[in-house]
Amino acid sequence: MSSQHESPGSYSAEGVDYTLDSETTADNGSSRSSRVKGQISEFAQSAKNQASAAIQPIANNARSMAEEQKARGAERIGNIAQAVHGAADEIAKEVPLAANYVHAAADKLGNASRTLQDSSVDDLMQMAADFAEERPYVFLGGAVAAGFVLMRLLRSSPVGDEESGEE
Repeated sequence: MSSQHESPGSYSAEGVDYTLDSETTADNGSSRSSRVKGQISEFAQSAKNQASAAIQPIANNARSMAEEQKARGAERIGNIAQAVHGAADEIAKEVPLAANYVHAAADKLGNASRTLQDSSVDDLMQMAADFAEERPYVFLGGAVAAGFVLMRLLRSSPVGDEESGEE
């Protein structure tokens, strides 16, 4: 039987007194806690490494696709710039002052084409982020305008070989 005057952390059973040392119990608890924290940390690092390894090929593929699209876009813009210069030459015969403005616009297109060709996708993303920070309203307005233009283009393009019965 246990006595009524036992100190905290002590108990008796079958006539044997047991005393739990609070420092030993605290040390066991903190070392157990440290082990659990270490295991959780190792698990988190392992999960992070596996996720990174799984995402890396996808990121590389996306980056190469973006580079290809960037090169195509730069080439198209360059071709448009050349066509606009040609149109400006034709306009110059009738309205030389207007031709100067058209040539200036074509030059801007040519500069945009060269910027696309000479910059990586990461560089372009950084330029866009910098512009968005410097002029957020202009950036937002441009994004909205680009969205409208894109929607118009998508709606006006034919959808496959299907013929629609609605007119």
